[in-house]
Amino acid sequence: MSDYNFLMESRLSPEQFQVLNHLGRLAAAQGLNLYLVGGAVRDLTYGQQVIRDLDFAIEGNPQRILRHLPSGHSARPRAGAAPTLGSETASLTIEHLRHDRRLNSAEVSFTNGVRAEIAMCRHEAYTKPGRRPGISPAMIFDDLKRRDFSINAMAVSLHPNSRGLLLDPTNGAADIEKRELRVLHNRSFHDDPSRLYRLLRLGLRLNFRPEERTRNLLEAALVNHTWERLTPEQQGRELCAILREGNPGRVLKALSNRGLLARLDRKLSATRIPYERFARIRSVVQTVPGADPFLLNFHCLVEKLGSNHKSRLGKKIVPDRKAIKLALGLESAARKLARLLASSKSALPSQVYTLLSGQPQSVLLFLLASSPQAKVQNRVKNFLFKYPQVRARLPRAELQAMGVEPGPRLERIMERVFLDQLDGKIKTHQQLLKELRALAGIAEPAPKPSKAAARAGRKK
Repeated sequence: MSDYNFLMESRLSPEQFQVLNHLGRLAAAQGLNLYLVGGAVRDLTYGQQVIRDLDFAIEGNPQRILRHLPSGHSARPRAGAAPTLGSETASLTIEHLRHDRRLNSAEVSFTNGVRAEIAMCRHEAYTKPGRRPGISPAMIFDDLKRRDFSINAMAVSLHPNSRGLLLDPTNGAADIEKRELRVLHNRSFHDDPSRLYRLLRLGLRLNFRPEERTRNLLEAALVNHTWERLTPEQQGRELCAILREGNPGRVLKALSNRGLLARLDRKLSATRIPYERFARIRSVVQTVPGADPFLLNFHCLVEKLGSNHKSRLGKKIVPDRKAIKLALGLESAARKLARLLASSKSALPSQVYTLLSGQPQSVLLFLLASSPQAKVQNRVKNFLFKYPQVRARLPRAELQAMGVEPGPRLERIMERVFLDQLDGKIKTHQQLLKELRALAGIAEPAPKPSKAAARAGRKK
């Protein structure tokens, strides 16, 4: 059996592991049982190296955890910036939160870049096909059994007394080993038509196939046009999920070939989707660790549409107003930034760094994916890949050894020598130490006497 404590520590990003540990401590302090569930557990079991968003289920009210997380809009650390002292143990701050009162769940974006859902364990009772189910609180096993596929119906306990324990009541681990998708009951697609899309999307991503009964149920649901009962909310949620896929172009093409794209949005189904642009975005994003291509994928999806339909789909797909504005203005912002990057105002590397430091990552990725100018491309690449390496080698320890205490003054000195290094004004370590002393107001050490002077001194 897999060691899930080891898998969580080794496969989750440091930021995701920080979120998981912090929420686990908060839940334990409140006497609540918290579980990592769904796709993250599936991908840990399957051996995926990159884990997407984190989903948590809690036996109780999620608000008892959320109210202990401060909210705010403090900016994320800029690209290449050094971590601040104690940043790994600092309290997490919520950047964006969307609460679903009916399900008692919350979609949370943290300022460290991690997205998560925290939901009450629940039982669902469908009274009519395609309608919203009745919701009632439940324990974790009931919550797992109401899910879509067995591979998504697993949980890992985060309680200190049972941390790392796998709960798998529907034998999802065996289906992962067989690379199969299996629904949990015969009316699954009728109760929730969005599962049709989820099955096709997951099948393409994981290269899994439906097992025989699920395949028969899928074909029957397609013949009966079950997908016509999708609500606008479900349509938007599924389009959002598609745009967060590693290869959204392939998913959209598969849906279009099956005639299923029209039910997600009729206007999209009648528009030529630029699949080649999706491929270009994918190749660019793979070179930038931690890059989020969602807004670029959204722009690619709607770029052939009129402004009214772009705005309509923005409200339908993109989770918050700030992100909608950024997504719809990507091309304009990138064009303006490209002009500045190609001008004399960006002649020096320090000018490039200063210009790009305040830019959203999506604008920089858009330039990499679309700009035809080699100069613009190279300057963005230097900012993303070269400059952080220079910053990582800044001699903080040496400056502190000279007597400069950690704090704003030390950071100002570091910033100055960093920019000078970018511009080639500081090339050797001796030049670096001399500049550090000058900026810190520390006198140069007295020169060591020469060997001849030392011998003469001894003769006297």
